Amino acid sequence: MTHDYCHLYNSPATGLRFFTVYGPWGRPDMAPMLFAKAILAGEPINVFNNGELYKDFTFIDDIAEGVLLVIDKNPKDKASNKKYYIGCSQPVHLMDFIHTLENELGKKAILNMIPLKAGDVLKTFTDTSKLFLDFGYKPMMKMPQGIAEYIK
Repeated sequence: MTHDYCHLYNSPATGLRFFTVYGPWGRPDMAPMLFAKAILAGEPINVFNNGELYKDFTFIDDIAEGVLLVIDKNPKDKASNKKYYIGCSQPVHLMDFIHTLENELGKKAILNMIPLKAGDVLKTFTDTSKLFLDFGYKPMMKMPQGIAEYIK
């Protein structure tokens, strides 16, 4: 649809897709916020597929920097239609993520191991090669450092 709109109205469009964004003021329905809140409250967290999931966690500062770079560069072709993925490109094992949260919070999680939820994806992974090619940018915040910043 975007491709057609760009060509019909000679107007450029750029789409951005973010992967598992976390950080200060994060979405309350996402794992980082849900898990941290439950661990601090001593409540169990649901861990799907016995923790055998991999997510491409991306710190909010990396997202913001990527968005600003893309916004500042206008397409040369007025009918261009581009999309970029912004993510860390380093899937993290869910249990490593949980252990990092535990370490930063100084408290063990109560784990409720449950089967894989219908429609869930076993591994998310971002391909940022197009973002790097066009803007020379690749998100760099590693999950342990990002979680430490998030918990602060």
